[in-house]
Amino acid sequence: MICSYCQTENNKFASECNFCKAPLKVERPSLNREVMEEDYEKPFPILINYHTYHLLLLLRKAREERTRCYHLMRGVQKGSKWIEIASEFVC
Repeated sequence: MICSYCQTENNKFASECNFCKAPLKVERPSLNREVMEEDYEKPFPILINYHTYHLLLLLRKAREERTRCYHLMRGVQKGSKWIEIASEFVC
């Protein structure tokens, strides 16, 4: 049996790959699907069935969003030092 993960030849009765230790009876995800914006918030039990390439795309999107939020937060922090608010508007 050939491992679908690392393509190593294994004994036909083996339950896991001799080289990478991946389970041989598990069907690997394919690249046939597209990653949609809704996929970003799916739970781990669903994401575990995604192909590694799709997980990398999701990770890139998450990092871009985190970076955007960080820069926005830093802008607000720095901007608040330069802005004076009249005491009549503060509750």
